[in-house]
Amino acid sequence: MCGIFAIAGDREAAPVLVEGLKRLEYRGYDSAGLAVTGGAGIAVRKEAGNVSLLERLLQSEPAAGGTGIAHTRWATHGAPAKANSHPHVAPGVAVVHNGIVENHGALRNDLARDGARFVSETDTEVIPWLVRMAMDRGAAPWTALNEAASMLEGSYAVAMLAESAPGEIFAVRKGSPLMAGVGEGRTFLSSDLNALAGLATCAIALEDGDTARLTADGIDIRDHAGRPVNRPLIDVPGAANAFDAGERGHFMAKEIFEQPQIVENINRLYRDGTMLERLLPIDFSRVRRINFVACGSSHYATAAARHWIQGLAGIECAVHIASEYRYESLPQLYPGEVAVLVSQSGETADTLAVLERLQQIGMPVIAVVNEMGSTMARQADMALPLAAGPEIGVASTKAFMAQLVVLAHFALHVARGRMPGGQAIGRLRDELSTLPDLIAAALHNEPAVIEAARRMENASSALFVGRGPFHALAAEGALKLKETSYIHAEAFAAGELKHGPLALVDETMPVFVMAGSDTMLPKLASNAREIAARGGQVIVVGDREGMLSMADVATGALTLPRAPEFVRPMVATVPLQLLSYHTATIRGLDVDRPRNLAKSVTVE
Repeated sequence: MCGIFAIAGDREAAPVLVEGLKRLEYRGYDSAGLAVTGGAGIAVRKEAGNVSLLERLLQSEPAAGGTGIAHTRWATHGAPAKANSHPHVAPGVAVVHNGIVENHGALRNDLARDGARFVSETDTEVIPWLVRMAMDRGAAPWTALNEAASMLEGSYAVAMLAESAPGEIFAVRKGSPLMAGVGEGRTFLSSDLNALAGLATCAIALEDGDTARLTADGIDIRDHAGRPVNRPLIDVPGAANAFDAGERGHFMAKEIFEQPQIVENINRLYRDGTMLERLLPIDFSRVRRINFVACGSSHYATAAARHWIQGLAGIECAVHIASEYRYESLPQLYPGEVAVLVSQSGETADTLAVLERLQQIGMPVIAVVNEMGSTMARQADMALPLAAGPEIGVASTKAFMAQLVVLAHFALHVARGRMPGGQAIGRLRDELSTLPDLIAAALHNEPAVIEAARRMENASSALFVGRGPFHALAAEGALKLKETSYIHAEAFAAGELKHGPLALVDETMPVFVMAGSDTMLPKLASNAREIAARGGQVIVVGDREGMLSMADVATGALTLPRAPEFVRPMVATVPLQLLSYHTATIRGLDVDRPRNLAKSVTVE
């Protein structure tokens, strides 16, 4: 969502701040701005719209100075507008903020009575005025920021400049990620570790309640009680090539085609099971129930994994939507319950809230994350890396694939010792080793997917249906299509069609039928005929056997290479990703940054 980038040093800050904001664009935003301290106080520049508009403004109105803060805003309070863009200011103070100040209304009223002059609709604007008034009472800038933070309710990551302290940046964090980075003769602050790639040599993640003071020479971090603390160092990516879309022109396309190599890397990490044994010191023979918790695409990955674990290991699995589960009344914890929380960013606010609740009742928590320096990875009892590399496209592709593959390895690990003999586990691991080639083969069918996407150009709605794990894939396919192309799309378990959804089917309705499990093909084919009988357009997503089972009613096909049943869901993911990508580009849309969406959902 919103992004923070800051630098303290003795070289011109504005160009580096703009580069940092460009690296944060993928998170989703509607405006951008920066503030720099120099000889003439604090210079603020901001624009509604994308970072390129801010960059153009700086050409005509430069902001000189070696220390500055910058921000990309995703609107929560107030419409996308220059007045609502960050930084927000009070006399001698400039602030950028991620998160939500829940009590901003009461604070705004109190501050207005004391003489504050507000010019925006945002919750953030109360922060610089709280700081200003604390400084007017004699507090130093860092102390004033801490006093202000103590009055805020909600979540926040704040970076601040004070005219009375040139060359210094002050920061505070509660519930929203913030990383401090160390470079050559300068220090950095960022809400995203990947934005520090090639700039900082190492980083430090601020914990909840931490405050920090950054100068060109170093970083001073204090805990909530004001005591100096040494937080663990985190490795920073060595280069920023993840922020280059390359010859494909879009990050989404680049990331779709990276998937064979990513799956090969994951298999190398997890294949022999030793890494899972080391990272998961759990006796799964004693586990009675696994609670999966996730949001969005991650939720659908866990829904597929549920079928694998229940089928292979015979362990009951429940799949929870984090934004709902965080508020549910949790039943009494029974021995043998484990939670698996899945998140690409490791900073998903709703999933983090669940993590805290589960740990309070004593349930062991395993995090499956792409960012091992994230809050979720650090706070969970155990963590598994996705190893997908930075994902820039807002619509998840390679991270979703990585989640499926890592959860498949996890399922085999859980099942080990529960399945008769070890040969079955070895066979399924061998099937996973064939995945890179199978995914590459599915990518070669791109021309057929492009043709299907052309037929979708003017569609207003689409349906996706499947059974078993392919119902989860149908839901992911519908999500991808609506995220990128803004076409209304829904997914249903195929057997549920006659219980209501068939009312949606007419001759204008494309219905993508996920032809999965061999044993379920006859029933799925029957469902396809129900669709065709109502005039629906049946597009089969499956291999040759799946196509033949529905050849009499299919009006289109996205053909898959023949794959073993265990890995078929991963292979079937590829044409759904390509379909959403090409439909969006044919419709002339910004496929990497869909409207209204953010990459990392760090607020409720």
